[in-house]
Amino acid sequence: GKLLTRWVEWDQTWGPQVKKLKEIEAATGQTPKALADAPVLYATEQELVTAYNILALRRTRGFVPNPIQLSEIVAFIQIYGPPSIPIDTFIELIGLMDFKSLELQHGNKPSSNS
Repeated sequence: GKLLTRWVEWDQTWGPQVKKLKEIEAATGQTPKALADAPVLYATEQELVTAYNILALRRTRGFVPNPIQLSEIVAFIQIYGPPSIPIDTFIELIGLMDFKSLELQHGNKPSSNS
């Protein structure tokens, strides 16, 4: 879980700038520190990040973004098929990533509106 929450932190800080960072790397031949510090994701983590990115786009919003709902995760599994890890672990890790993301966005704990 720590690698995934670290990725969430890195992605919220540097994700929007990745294209620019890669352009700097190509132009200078040197990898910018932010790019070098990106967490290395392996197959399972990459699968979770891909799923999380799709699910995060489906979240509902009130005054602030709401947590990803379990029904959305279930729908995701029905559409894309079962994950390579146990479903309960998949759900737990998606929730952990989502909690970290909302915590960073809100600067505190997210509402428990799920």
